Amino acid sequence: MSERWMLDLEGKRIHLSVDGGCGGTTLGLHCAVDQIQSGGRVLWASPNMPNATRFSQLFTSLNIVEASRFHAMNLIGNMERCVDAIVEAEQNLPSVGLIVLDDWCEPTGRIPSRNLKAVIDLNKRINDSTSLLLISKAGTDVSSSEHMLKPRSESNLKDGGFEIWTLHETEQKSKVLNSVEKELVGKIEDSGFIF
Repeated sequence: MSERWMLDLEGKRIHLSVDGGCGGTTLGLHCAVDQIQSGGRVLWASPNMPNATRFSQLFTSLNIVEASRFHAMNLIGNMERCVDAIVEAEQNLPSVGLIVLDDWCEPTGRIPSRNLKAVIDLNKRINDSTSLLLISKAGTDVSSSEHMLKPRSESNLKDGGFEIWTLHETEQKSKVLNSVEKELVGKIEDSGFIF
């Protein structure tokens, strides 16, 4: 029998660097459902809402009251203002346990220093117990003969207090999540990521 991935994010600051199209947003939604099921509230900030079909598949296990603890915010324009709005929401809503910034930077190229400064500032301004998950597309390590993910701005984000995690897909279509503590290999089903 397949088992759903359980990730301990409590109080962590994570930059999830993903191979484009392999399930980064789905993993963020997976973590959001876990947080809501444990009684917490989720702030989701992104330039676009997640795919409606995937969203409904993952959220089908929640009742309407639980689902109301998912708060979507538009992540467009000045990043400092977006951070101010997120901090204000975290301070004014009860039981915020997870903040997700999905596609918080351009999909390619160097992450602007202004955006890096803003997310590092966000890390410092939210409650220590609130988890913060940044999701962005990875670069590619062209110096390697293999297709290797290269987390962008890795050293700046590490210095800013973030763990660096990666998510990629194998040729066999398995999903591989590398965190600081472990590697998980599995696949995506309607309920989320499973072993």
